Amino acid sequence: MAMNKRSIGILVTVIGLGALGLAGPASAEKAAPAQQAPAPSDDITGQDHPADVSVQAWQYIPPTVHVKQGSKIKFGNYDMYPYGAGIAAHSMEEAIPGCTSPPYHTNKGCDRYPLFTSALTDHGYVHNVEGVDKLPPGQYDFTCQIHSQMRGTLVVE
Repeated sequence: MAMNKRSIGILVTVIGLGALGLAGPASAEKAAPAQQAPAPSDDITGQDHPADVSVQAWQYIPPTVHVKQGSKIKFGNYDMYPYGAGIAAHSMEEAIPGCTSPPYHTNKGCDRYPLFTSALTDHGYVHNVEGVDKLPPGQYDFTCQIHSQMRGTLVVE
């Protein structure tokens, strides 16, 4: 039986897919049913994520965060602006009046560290915002260590 070039190409493709496991499991009818994935929680990334506050285009989302006293929150860096490559690092920390970013200098009115901070968070990562659970009720401005133009407000109730 002679095979033409097209038949040989199809045969090679089928064998290749089978070798890569792309043709599906041999016992597909016996495979366990797949678990249903949770619905995405982020309209921008299309992915479920654990961050309570995130960054897109050098903007905090949401810009005003409400938490109950004693609660903890997480900060995620999902910033893809401006070129889709991902901003290397952002943070979420208390903005101390008169100071825009560390290091804090005691001789310039920056005589304490922030009450809460996520520390620098690389693109695609999520960090706990340490110190939020210890804050008394009130309103706290926050900023990014690197990008002082980024501003938001944390409201502890």
